[in-house]
Amino acid sequence: MKHGIHWFRNDLRLHDNQGLSALADRVDAWLPLFILDPNLASRDGGQAPRVRFMFDCLSRLEADLRERGFPMLILEGDPEELIPKIMDGTGATLVSWNSGSTPFARRRDSRVSAAVSAAGGESIELGDHTVFGAEEIKTKAGGYYSVYTPYRNEWWRTWHRAPRLPASRVRLPKMTTPSVDIGSMKISPADLVKDGEQKLPRGGELSAKRRLRQFLAGTAGRYDIDRDRPEIDGTSRLSPYLRFGAISIRRCFSEALSAIERDPSSKTGISKWMDELIWREFYNAVVFHAPHVLSGSFRPEYDAIRWRGRPSHFAAWCEGRTGYPFVDAAMRQLSATGWMHNRARMVVASFLTKDLHIDWRKGERFFFESLVDGDPASNNGGWQWSASTGTDAQPYFRIFNPVTQGQKWDPKGVYIRRWIPELRHLASPEIHRPWEQADARTEYPRPIVDHSVQRVLTIAEFKRVRAIRE
Repeated sequence: MKHGIHWFRNDLRLHDNQGLSALADRVDAWLPLFILDPNLASRDGGQAPRVRFMFDCLSRLEADLRERGFPMLILEGDPEELIPKIMDGTGATLVSWNSGSTPFARRRDSRVSAAVSAAGGESIELGDHTVFGAEEIKTKAGGYYSVYTPYRNEWWRTWHRAPRLPASRVRLPKMTTPSVDIGSMKISPADLVKDGEQKLPRGGELSAKRRLRQFLAGTAGRYDIDRDRPEIDGTSRLSPYLRFGAISIRRCFSEALSAIERDPSSKTGISKWMDELIWREFYNAVVFHAPHVLSGSFRPEYDAIRWRGRPSHFAAWCEGRTGYPFVDAAMRQLSATGWMHNRARMVVASFLTKDLHIDWRKGERFFFESLVDGDPASNNGGWQWSASTGTDAQPYFRIFNPVTQGQKWDPKGVYIRRWIPELRHLASPEIHRPWEQADARTEYPRPIVDHSVQRVLTIAEFKRVRAIRE
């Protein structure tokens, strides 16, 4: 009898799991394994929203496995040390996992693979987090894309040549490998899930599938129209589930295309949503090919930008008290829910970097720790796009006006009133410029900077850096 181990990471589901399915084809019995890295997530004290959500997904996966007769082993420690010990205790000779694209993940996986080999075993490492791996979408010259549109076009050409469809059923080994005592403390999922200030979405594969079905049957057909309106629930809200693999990205594309076939009138909206999923693939490829973006600008010349913002302004931005209602509503939504609408993300990122002149990396770190869907590649790509330092970024001279963005995308002030109770007495359009009102019934702050002045300074700084390069 051949025994195996599947090491779960950001693939917290059973359906259409590439690494797990490959293991099922080659072993008779298996052990589901999750290893908590103490450097990434502490079980004591406060937990970042993404960590709480991950633990919720893990808890639901563990319950699903237990109902199927496969108890999951959850440990804390270094996988390079723990996995060979588990192999020795269970007699497993095959270990599977799904690969990561970040430098940290790739270094870790390389060490684990070497440790498995040294223990006399074999490892299976497959791509699962994206439809196509970073090295599968190439330019005609064999390089990687640094501009989104040609990447998207090649992505679709690759799909049409050989679509990556999800597996139709769960594929698991038939028997369980008894758990093993290796001297490391086993963790109960109940000990991981903690309450927090934010009410987060329910984790797990079942919730992800339900959300996808509801979105495609409902608002997806208007996604191209409603996706920029933060007061409308017009987006899929699947990003946390995709972040931790509670749903397969292949399932998202497959069901989206099926929804278009059922209702051709939804094609424009759903196609726009699929474009956003391809942005996710694009940013993962950028991190794989240009890992320096995780610590500096994609365009290194922009590392010379002088970020002269004040610490007090950064604190005001974090707390939603900049005096610009649309910006502050978004930051308060983030604080209360662990999530922020994508249009709002772009506006607050532009405001931090181009109005407050604060290094995009500070905003990137704050978002990563505050968002339920905090993802290294997508978060980095979004911030560098807004700061105009990244690949295929917004031109430096296109700077969002925090007032007109609110007037355009929240014209009636519904979103602002929802998150800034101090301004609920104001009508629209006055709510977008409350400092111009004589009404003194509010404690809402005045703007901490003058956008028109800051815009001129930002453009001058980018021109200075570009002149050095030339």
